[in-house]
Amino acid sequence: MTGRNQPVYEEMRSLAPYFLTIGGIYMAIMAVLFFALEYDYTLLIGGLYGIIIAVLNFFLLGKTAQTALRKSAKSAQTYMNLMYCLRYLGLFLLLTLGALAPFISLIAAVIPLFFPRIAITVRALKAKEE
Repeated sequence: MTGRNQPVYEEMRSLAPYFLTIGGIYMAIMAVLFFALEYDYTLLIGGLYGIIIAVLNFFLLGKTAQTALRKSAKSAQTYMNLMYCLRYLGLFLLLTLGALAPFISLIAAVIPLFFPRIAITVRALKAKEE
């Protein structure tokens, strides 16, 4: 692991326990809905698909911010705006793919996109308590 990528990996490592806990609870709920209430298997696949997209989106956001810090202010702003548009275009395309795929529940895939924000908030609240 190179030194210039270190902050992104450290941040992801510090959020991993929170994200895994939230993702685990979510997938447990999806499993209960699937097995106990006999919902469609697309919930499980949609949940996993959404979690993968959320992690990828958060990782790309971190890499973008880290790269922008090495640029001048105007160049960094332009770069961040461009990458913001590209990330959301990518999210739109991946979610469109999920919506078109008959084996992915779109609603179950969208919910995990909020998990990084929840993990960051929970971590901040826990740090505030300490």
